[in-house]
Amino acid sequence: MHESSDRSKGLRPVTRRKFVARTAAAGSLVAAGGALAACGSSKSSTSNSAASTVGSGSKPKPVATGSAIGQELQKILGTPDALIAKGPGTFKIAGQFAISGAGSVYGLQQTAGFKYGAQHVAEWTNGKLQFDTKYYDNKSGVPQAEAAAGREAGLSKVPVLISSYIFGFGAILPFAKQYKMFSPDPGGGAGPIPGPFASAPYCYGFRSGYPTDCMEGIIKYFRETFPDKKRFVTVQPVIAPPYNNAVKDFLKKLWPKYNIDFAGDLLAPLGATDYSSTVQKVKQLNPDVVLWMTFGADPAYQAKEMRRQGVNVINAAVDHTSIVAKLAGSAWKGWYFGFDNLDTANPPNPWSKFFIDNWKKDNNGDTPGYFNAGDYITAFAVARLMNDILKAGGDIHNGDDYVKALEANPSFDHVYGGSATEVGKMVIDTKTHSPSAITMLLFQSKGTGNWLDTTPLATYGINAADYKKV
Repeated sequence: MHESSDRSKGLRPVTRRKFVARTAAAGSLVAAGGALAACGSSKSSTSNSAASTVGSGSKPKPVATGSAIGQELQKILGTPDALIAKGPGTFKIAGQFAISGAGSVYGLQQTAGFKYGAQHVAEWTNGKLQFDTKYYDNKSGVPQAEAAAGREAGLSKVPVLISSYIFGFGAILPFAKQYKMFSPDPGGGAGPIPGPFASAPYCYGFRSGYPTDCMEGIIKYFRETFPDKKRFVTVQPVIAPPYNNAVKDFLKKLWPKYNIDFAGDLLAPLGATDYSSTVQKVKQLNPDVVLWMTFGADPAYQAKEMRRQGVNVINAAVDHTSIVAKLAGSAWKGWYFGFDNLDTANPPNPWSKFFIDNWKKDNNGDTPGYFNAGDYITAFAVARLMNDILKAGGDIHNGDDYVKALEANPSFDHVYGGSATEVGKMVIDTKTHSPSAITMLLFQSKGTGNWLDTTPLATYGINAADYKKV
């Protein structure tokens, strides 16, 4: 599902909030090497409700060799010679997403992005690679469903499992390891870096380390633009100590670097609609700047409460989608946002423009969002790894060979960043399993309720690398 169509589905944007609330603690245990109680044995079971995880699937439409789309992609990305020469044709993989439940708005965006990417991969390879993708339903926040998704995907012997929600906040990790499934996560990435989900075997974040990687570019912009605004407060969602402490420890290093008077770190409840207590605590700390690391619908309700209580400060957040922008309305006027986002107003490279233009043409003029973009490029990333594996004489059915191919060349083409003549790049750190380089966008909302009505301000990378005002 694409961003602008969120509004027509009548879905409440609560999936990630509910999911985190129910699974964070269990996920932390898994990341620490413990066992997720909900996982059960590795044997398939259909006796409990969560085990029925298959939601749907997708397979590209037949393509003709030398199609216009394929030729354009080969011009932009180069020709995948090994796949064209030795491609498997139909190739089974899997993905775990929120297919049903209150949060299916996110899963629909991701599956739409991956499906579109798979279609374009088929065109790019002259039909020699067609992902036959089975989608497993995590049911918008049921830990047993996440665990069942990992188990059932592993038992199906697919070498690749496209993940989401930081590998199900840990529920996928033991199954990726047990069944040697290469598991990229373009929706939630690997979480805070360093953090509890980094470096897990076979699991790789295919977006910025969230929210840590997003922060330094925002802070740098504020210190340059508002040099007299030095008193900062941070607000995190309550997840679990390993996660929250990782974020807090990361930011401790930035305060002296930017000569910031840090006033305090607050924890806000997940999934609430009443943030009066949180905002009262913000007021007591008397900040100049508040950095909100919350997500889902929470930033919208928090912005409304900040306005209701008359708290006039500089606000920045790290999540921005169409449905939540509409919910926030005018309360988001003047708010800043910084993360790895798709620049639809000024596509930065040839692949960006190609993706956005074709998506609009094929989706009734609607504009793609960053969930669409992340899963779209992931389809190509997996295909590129397969091309490398075939070149090296490896086995595309073996998850270990995907890891070897990534470690040999951890740089992937992207629709973020780049230039008018060169595509953008995402580089994966082979130690943390999260990007060491990816382009992010800082922008300001005009508060109209239209998610596209923003002003771009700067681009930056991890650790504010390549920071540039626009």
